[in-house]
Order: sequence, then C-alpha cells, then structure tokens
Amino acid sequence: MGVRLLRAVIPVRAHSPRGSKRGLQSTDLRVFTNEEYARLDGIPLCFDLYHPGEGALPLIVFVHGGGWISGERDMYSEEAEWFARLGFAAATIDYRLAPLYPFPAALVDVQAFVRFIRAEADKFGIERNKIAAMGNSAGGHLAAMLGVSRVGFGGEGVVRVDAVVDVCGLTDMRNPSDTQYPISMSFIEQFLGGNYLGREADYSLASPVTHVTEKCCPFLIVHGSLDDVVPPAQSQALYDALRSHGGETELIVLEGEGHSFTLEAWDSVRNEAARFLKGVFDGR
Repeated sequence: MGVRLLRAVIPVRAHSPRGSKRGLQSTDLRVFTNEEYARLDGIPLCFDLYHPGEGALPLIVFVHGGGWISGERDMYSEEAEWFARLGFAAATIDYRLAPLYPFPAALVDVQAFVRFIRAEADKFGIERNKIAAMGNSAGGHLAAMLGVSRVGFGGEGVVRVDAVVDVCGLTDMRNPSDTQYPISMSFIEQFLGGNYLGREADYSLASPVTHVTEKCCPFLIVHGSLDDVVPPAQSQALYDALRSHGGETELIVLEGEGHSFTLEAWDSVRNEAARFLKGVFDGR
C-alpha cells in the first residue's frame, strides 16, 4: 500500500478506454449481450457480460466516463474482454445520463446493477462476494461511490462492491469553485442539477470522500500528474481519507499523463488493476 509514481515514456497517441463492439464477436468467451437489469422511468438499463468459462468467478463492473452527460457501455467493451481473458467475469453497464436524469439517478442505477447481479449470481457465473467496480473520470466517481456509499440511493438498502479501481475520478464536489477546474464545472452542475449554492447537501452527498468509514473495501486509485480536467488532488483526497480510516488503498500517479492516457500508460493501468484485483480476491 502507498503512493507510487510511474513514468510513461511514450508521449504521443493519447488513449482512453473507448473500446468498440468487436468484443461481442469473441467466440472463445461466453458473452451475454443486452441483458436488462432494471427499467427505470420507462428506460431499459442493460449490460453486456463476458465470462471466460465455467464456474463462478469474481466480477469487474466497468462504469464508463463522459462527465455523467455522455458515453455508453461499449466504451469499455475491449477492457471487459481483456480482463475476461485473465480469468475474471466482466460487465459493461448502462446508466441514465444528466442533465435529463440528474443526481442521484446514475447512482440509483449502478447500485441497482450490483443488487441485480448479486441476486442473479448463479445464472451468470459470478462469485457474489467478489465484485469490483472500475471506471474512469465520471465513471471513476461512480465506481468510488459503489465502494464507499453509506446511502442506498433510490430508497433501497445500502449496497457496496468488494473492491474499486478509480481512474482519475472526482471525489469531492464540495466548494467546486475551489476544488475543481473550470472545464469541469458545466458537467458537475448538470450532474448535480444546478450550481453549488442552494445544493450544498447534494454536492456533499455525491462526494465519495464524505462517505468514507473504516468499513470501506480495498481501493486502487490512479491519476495522471498532468490531468487538466480532474485535479490530481481529488485522488489524493480520497486516498488520504481512506488511509485515515485504516483502509486498504494504493495511489498510483502516472507522471506526465493527462486525463487521457498514452497507450503505454493505459497498459500500465490495466496491468496494475489486474494485479490489484487478483491480490484482493485471491486472498478471500
């Protein structure tokens, strides 16, 4: 555990987990496509799940980024396939987007998926007590919330995952004019349904750092040192909060990397994530 600095040496070909649909064509994996896990406000929320074989396996739930206002689950298709080939089950999920569906809709949805997949674990070959969430940017925020939330959004009971990989996620939305870059303010305000003044309670409730307790699951947190969309201090704040409560957490700072990553840096992220998650789940 601790903070590590990793240096990327290829400064070109920016890369982020955008994925493609080609993973759905794989013939050596069991792939469930367009499975519905909930229907909220008349909207079907679906997922794709990749499984490398028989038997129950740990699951990684991939939560896409896009500032809570854009994106789709296919952005993580290639990552899901890659992790499935390492022996994990991997799911990419829908969630409702702002501004049409502001906070807490996205959190209602991702929590609903965790409840659903635990209830249906036998059908999909999942170890229900070995579920991780991984996402980048807004997806990193939602993944982090799945690891720390003390609230069951949508009126349901509290649900948490068993490990989190948070890649450059926002972790503290309080006082955003002081803690966030101007480029992110529009996304944050659309997600939270308006500006900070008058919505302080929601901004706090949507901030992972305000939920941290000694009961949080293990976290791997990754951030680029030159991120100009989400301040690296956001990851440091979550790391510090987890550590102060005795949490099992690692922080990796990728030197010279921005909000997107070079191909080599993203390879480092996925390899570190695989190492971390194998370590967490092999010990259970």
